[in-house]
Amino acid sequence: MTTPTIETKISQAIQARVATCLPAYPKVWTDGEPVALPTAGGQPAPYIEAHHEPNRTVRHFIGSSDPHERPGLLLLTLCWPLTKVGTGSGKTHKDAIREIAGQIASHFQADLPMDFEGVRVRVTAAPSVLGSYRDDAYLRTQVRVTYTCFA
Repeated sequence: MTTPTIETKISQAIQARVATCLPAYPKVWTDGEPVALPTAGGQPAPYIEAHHEPNRTVRHFIGSSDPHERPGLLLLTLCWPLTKVGTGSGKTHKDAIREIAGQIASHFQADLPMDFEGVRVRVTAAPSVLGSYRDDAYLRTQVRVTYTCFA
């Protein structure tokens, strides 16, 4: 068995933390196997879309075996069915949806360490909860988490 690469270890550390975020909401990874979107009672259900975007590696030291900085971005998008947004019975107000996005952000506070097999990934700043936007079926509220790893 081979030892996982640094890139794999970073990804595994992030995936493990995402898995513990608001367990009631299914997670759908943008680079994962295609899956049917969650439903409840035959209707679309809320879920969290997760996308890991590593950035360009930065070399700070001269030694070839010295650690490199490996920054990146974790995008977590709360996807809420448009048919369930509003103020009527069985609907959720957009401000309540934004509050849930804030709960996602609080799960990744600044300086949070995420470890996997000797590699530590660290959240570099408080996550940003962006404005919501609509597509054909969902109101989407994105949470951006920046991280770095020296390995």
